[in-house]
Amino acid sequence: MKQNSSTLTNILMLVLVQLLLIGTMNGYAQEEKFGDNPEKCKENLSLYREYYRQKNYFDAMPGWRWVFANCPESSKNIVINGPTLVEALLKANEANPELKKAYLDTLWMVYDKRVELYPSDKGYALGRKGMDMYDYAEDDFTDAYNTLMESLKADKLETDPYVLMKLYLAGMKQLVAKKIEIDVMYDLYDEVSAVLDAQRKKIPADATEDNNSDLKKINQAAGIIDQNFERIAQEDQYVGLMAPKVDATPDDAALLSKVVTMMTKRSWTGNDLYLKSSELLYKLDPSATAAYGLYEGHARKGNDALATKYLEESVKLDEDKSSKADKMLKLAKVYGAQKNYSKARSTAQDAAAMKAGWGEPFIYIGDLYLGTSASCGDNACNQKYGIWAAEDMFGKAKSVDGSIADEANKKIASCKKYYPTTKDCFFYGLQAGDKVTVGGWIGVETTARFVD
Repeated sequence: MKQNSSTLTNILMLVLVQLLLIGTMNGYAQEEKFGDNPEKCKENLSLYREYYRQKNYFDAMPGWRWVFANCPESSKNIVINGPTLVEALLKANEANPELKKAYLDTLWMVYDKRVELYPSDKGYALGRKGMDMYDYAEDDFTDAYNTLMESLKADKLETDPYVLMKLYLAGMKQLVAKKIEIDVMYDLYDEVSAVLDAQRKKIPADATEDNNSDLKKINQAAGIIDQNFERIAQEDQYVGLMAPKVDATPDDAALLSKVVTMMTKRSWTGNDLYLKSSELLYKLDPSATAAYGLYEGHARKGNDALATKYLEESVKLDEDKSSKADKMLKLAKVYGAQKNYSKARSTAQDAAAMKAGWGEPFIYIGDLYLGTSASCGDNACNQKYGIWAAEDMFGKAKSVDGSIADEANKKIASCKKYYPTTKDCFFYGLQAGDKVTVGGWIGVETTARFVD
């Protein structure tokens, strides 16, 4: 018993000593970050931070320069604030080439120090560095391009949209300077678009650019990238580049998927390479992408039955709700074109249910009602019931999706032009405000409205 008590005491003593050692080591570590002259480090740190808070960047510079050179680990603010301070002096001395170059070298050094001291910031810091390199580049955009590419490799799907935008713009400069080939730009477009698409999918379905800054940023970057891609994208050129690759490696699913995705995005779906790539991809991997490619390819060639079959399969295989909803609306329109109206409506309703705040399916259902109203009655009065039902759908569309209010209002105004007169319905005892059921396939309840 006494021996056990002694053992316990020894263990407690050992733990106490270890805690004291850890505390002492932490104390040393805390002190070490202030460098060889802790007092001077703390003094300059405090001095520059005070001037920085006042946006007095020129007076902040001496203290910042001292801490950056002697105790950069004392505060992360040193590498966070550094670019702002250096750029203030850079802009003030832009007319002096030697000073400008010196400050640019310092600016790159600050970003590199941030990567060195805080490795988890690598993608962000390289992105900022690359964007500044792009802005300050004169004739040669190689460094900007390579640095922005490093940022993309580090941050992958989390890469800042503006970094992707500047990367593509830097690539365009490199293309003009004949430092990269056109196929690199096609691949780069594919890569940055995939990142932006992935980021967009994380945004809530009911978000708009007015209430979601991330969505606004993504759309701005995508818009600039698309505009520049339009300048170089040519179907014949792309097919000429990719067809030999597809012929050489017909079992390369990644390559086939890239070709199908690119040609779908560019609406180059009538090309033989598109259908061929889709068929090869489908054999290797019967995915939603491959099935959709076959739908587009067969639809463009007028093979309606095959097109419908593969679109149905793509809908079934698609696991992304937003993409699935878009395809379902497309499928609803296919059924509508085949005059299978009830199936078209139910498919459009299913599409609407998958994407909150989306009014397009209701617009389509309204169009179906409007286009078939005359066939759903047998006299001048009840042949107009479908028009009221169509107006109901257009009203529902704008009530759930404000972004299409203008389109819905135009369609509602168009409906009012086709209202029946009270004379048309006089012999049927129908008055404004009465509830009626539309005949035929529409079969929904609506409210009587008259033009007079």
